[in-house]
This record gives sequence, structure tokens and C-alpha cells, in this order.
Amino acid sequence: MSFRPWYRYFVNNRNHFTSIDEDDPDTLSDEEKILITSSIQQFQRGENSEGKHLYHASYEMRDVQYVEAMKLFIREEQTHAKVLGRFMDKHHISRINNHWVDAVFRWLRKGFGLQQTLSVLLIAEIIAKVYYKALQRATGSSVLQAISMQILKDEDMHISFQCYALNILNKRRNTLVQIIYRLFTFFIMTGTIAVVWYSHRKVLKAGGIGFKAFCRSCMKILRECDGLINSYYLPEPVLLNQ
Repeated sequence: MSFRPWYRYFVNNRNHFTSIDEDDPDTLSDEEKILITSSIQQFQRGENSEGKHLYHASYEMRDVQYVEAMKLFIREEQTHAKVLGRFMDKHHISRINNHWVDAVFRWLRKGFGLQQTLSVLLIAEIIAKVYYKALQRATGSSVLQAISMQILKDEDMHISFQCYALNILNKRRNTLVQIIYRLFTFFIMTGTIAVVWYSHRKVLKAGGIGFKAFCRSCMKILRECDGLINSYYLPEPVLLNQ
């Protein structure tokens, strides 16, 4: 068990957005702006978290390297929010300070220990993986496409990072508790799919992802993650295919 490779990954990935020219005079049509405004506002807000509870909860792992990796992970999520925010500012899309969906996710993460916090975080990242793929297809903005592509790459590794940690935590629980956590995760995912579809269906449809495809994609990734989390061996840092 070692989080050193994860720490090195996050250190090496700190300049992951430098190749994107955010000043590129790309265009965003009025129709596209109307389509994405509410949706991107919510996701930008969701990425913008101080991560205090998650950072403090990371000490439950009893691994200094994990705590340091978590600190860099939180910073990477905040970078997503900053990059999206700058894109929104450029196209005169206002930022929002709160949203009830984000508030519910924050409550679920803050109310419990590390394992449940990571389970909820994993669900959010699976949803993000599917969403940003649709957003990339739904817009003609070259900058937003590049931002979405980089976030997709990051989310792949974030999902793998959470699975690695959850695998370790899962082995510390008895069989009954493991089953309860699995049921909890699938239950929360089901509810999240419904809420996200209702709030973001226009962007998902514009990106070629209908309701059935959205459900299948999210559940497929979750099943892959469940296999990694419950594997006898620690999952290596791998990219998950959708």
C-alpha cells in the first residue's frame, strides 16, 4: 500500500491547463450560451470547494502520503472551478454562490467519515465524467472543448484515486458493513442520476446523451469502480473507459 505514486501524479499534473489558450478569441453563440449557462454555473459551483472536511477526514487513512495527495487533489478540483470561472467571465456568464444540489452533496460529504465522504465524491466524479463528455460535444467553443477534455482526463484519475483509497478502507470493514456501503453508494447514485438529468438534460441531449444512455454510462462506470473497490488486490492507477 503506497500513495507515493498518487502524490507524484498530482505534483506532475499541476500545470495541466497551461496548454489551453484561454484568451483564444473563440465564439459562443447566443443559443449555446442559453443552453449551457444554468448547467455550467452549477458545475462550476460544485468544483469550487475549500475541501476542509475532506482534508481533515483524510487523516482517517493514517497515511501522511495520502493526506498530502489529498491536499493536491483538492487544489486540482479548485483549479477546475477557476478555469471554468474564467471562461464564464469571458462570456459574461455570472457565477452563483450556492445551489441546492451542491448543498445536498456537501451535506452528504460532511455528515460522515472518510469512507462515506469518498463514496459520495466518487458518485459526483462519475457524473462529471459523463457530463463533460456531453458538454464537449454540445458546444462549438474551442476553449470550452479543450477545458472539458482536460477535466475529463483529470476525472479519470480522480475516480481511480478514490477507488484506490476506498479499496483500502473497505478491507478494514466486516462483510456486513461492506455490503451496507455498496448499497448506500448505488442508492445515492440512483437518486443523483435523476436529479442531474432533470437539471442538465438539455446539455446532455445536445451532447448526444439521452436518458437511457446517461443511466447506462453512469451505472457502467460505477460497476467498474465497485469491482476495483471490492477487489482483493489494490487497484493500480488506471484510466477507466466509459
